[in-house]
Order: sequence, then structure tokens, then C-alpha cells
Amino acid sequence: MKNMKILYIITSTDVGGAEKALAELAAFTAKEHTVKVLSLKPLGPVARELQAAGVEVASLNMQWYSQTRIIQKLSAAVEAFRPDIVHAMLYRGIEYARTACAGKGIKLITTPHFDLSKKNFALRWADRLLKDLDTLTVAESFSTARYLMEKQKYQKNKVYLLPNGADEKAFYPDASVRSAMRKKYGYTPDNAVFISVARLAPVKDPLTLLQAFRNVLRSFPFTRLVYVGDGAEREKLEAFIRQNKLEQTVLLAGEQTNINDWLNMADVFVLPSVEESLPLALLEALRVGLPCVVSDVGDMPLWVEHGKNGFVFKKGDLTLLSCLMAELADSPERRADMGRYSLTLAKRMTDISKQYQSIYQQLINNSFHVKTA
Repeated sequence: MKNMKILYIITSTDVGGAEKALAELAAFTAKEHTVKVLSLKPLGPVARELQAAGVEVASLNMQWYSQTRIIQKLSAAVEAFRPDIVHAMLYRGIEYARTACAGKGIKLITTPHFDLSKKNFALRWADRLLKDLDTLTVAESFSTARYLMEKQKYQKNKVYLLPNGADEKAFYPDASVRSAMRKKYGYTPDNAVFISVARLAPVKDPLTLLQAFRNVLRSFPFTRLVYVGDGAEREKLEAFIRQNKLEQTVLLAGEQTNINDWLNMADVFVLPSVEESLPLALLEALRVGLPCVVSDVGDMPLWVEHGKNGFVFKKGDLTLLSCLMAELADSPERRADMGRYSLTLAKRMTDISKQYQSIYQQLINNSFHVKTA
């Protein structure tokens, strides 16, 4: 296989699903090809992980007041690296990459990793104006692919559906890890532990999760809640925890790297987001074998079969979320049955990094074609 030069462009390298997906893909690609990751914003935790893995990472140090100069700097960086393929992710990463690569004859792949339908009209209009500069758009979820083709009028023969996946070598059930983690954090076998892995941001709706857990706790005092992630909502959530005297039952664990260990410690995964595409955290929870309670957004209902491996509720429905969590808190047997079915569904996932290598090679050879019905 010919050595390729791949330039990844992303808005930021903070902790998030898109950033994690980029890190896994770039590290895998770097085993066989020359890779560089370029972040528009200052480097974050994911950049440090990539650097530790030997991947070259640089930042354009974009600030809110310097965005107009970023395209010029990005264009110069593309010309200096001279990539065979540019692969861009997240909104600004994609739009700026499109402009910077225009007219250079470089093959450009875009992978959104966000819900474009929730962007304002001006941003959606800009995307629609620039979309034809892509060589290929790889949609990470069915809902994303459908929106791009139906609403943004992307060409069907340039949109390829490659759903997110979680690495089975990194996420798996581990009884010894479960025992060690529960002992470390003081959870007994009788505790039903709910977990959420997400940014502490309004889009993830962590406050509704806290309110639902408070309701469940009143009837099931043995329940516990762990939230892995950090963000702007932390102070508000801490205030809610203090006001409702939940300090002994809720753990805001902050950012963590050993997510497999945290998932193994838990009994139920919960994600009440108000908007999503296909979150990696959900797929990781399925790999570990957790029943999942999720909102009805993005592709999450395609992976959580209501009543079989968890429950799906209407986003923002506090009452229904409380009832569903209570049902699982009250039945270890139901949790076990649903967890086994999560493992069955997880087998549908594919190795995304390997598939991207095939896409890259076919694009270089001008042999990649999207099949359309």
C-alpha cells in the first residue's frame, strides 16, 4: 500500500466524542502513513494523548477575535504539508478546510460529528454554499446522512454512511475491574449505579439527569449516580447537588481517561441529550454490556431497542426518565437481561479506522464510488 500523507483538521482537541474519534483514527492511520493533526483552537487533552502516541499535532490558536485570519494560516499550513488527503471534522474545521483547500486539487473528506440541523440559518446556509467542495462526506450516523441529503441538498453519490463504532479491544465487560472500581469508590453489591459519560454542557442536559436521579433516590435510597466529564455546567450542577443534599450519592468524576473502567463499575448508562448524532459514549456502554436509557435524538433509538436493551424517552421528559430509571433500579434481573442484549447489539459495530484506510486508498486511486438506491 502506498504511503499517504493525511492532514486531519478539527475545530478543537478538547474532550468530546468527535475529538475521541479523531484521536483513535489518527493514531491508527499513523501506523502506516504520514499523519498530522491540525487544531483550529489551542491544544487540549486529546492533543496531548496524540502527541504521547507519536502523532504530530499543531494548533492555529484561533480565538474569537482572530477567526478571519485563520483561513489564511490554514491555507499556508495545507500548502506546507502537501497532503494527499485532508480529512476535516466539526463545523468550523470543515468550513475552514473547504475554503483553505479550494482550488488546490486536494481530496477533501468531511465527517461532521454534530447535528447541523441545530445550527442557525446563517451557518446552515454557509455549509450548503460550500458543500460541493468536498470530495466525499462520510456521515457518522443515519440521521446526519439523511439531513445532509434531504435538507442541505448534498449529492447522494458523495455522501457515504459509516456509523460510529467503539473498539472492542478498548471496551469490554471486566468483572475484576468492576470489583476493584466499586471497592475504590465505596459502592456495595447492593448499590445500583447509574452512569453518564458526557460533557457538562446544556446540550447533554445533565440537570434533567440529576433531577431524575433525585426522584429515583426517594424510593430507592441504594441508588448512586456517577457523571464522568467536565464543562461549563459544573458549578450549576454542584449547586443543585448541595441544595438537594446529594453529596453522598452523586459523584461528579470530572474528565477521565480510563472510561472502560468507569463503565464497568456501573449498572446502567444514561444519556438525556437534547441533540446528538451518534455518541461514542453510548456505543462504548453497549460494548461493556450496560442497559442504556437515552433520549429520542439522533441515532440513539437505533441502538437502544425500547424494553430490550434499555429505554428511549422523549428528550426533556423528566417524569418518564425518572420512571424508567426507577424501573431499572428496582430489578437487577432486568438489568442483567438488558445488558446481555446490549452485548448482542454491539456485535453490529464495525472497525471504523480500518474502513477509513480503505476509503483513503480508493480515493487516491479514484476508485471509490458511493452506491445509491
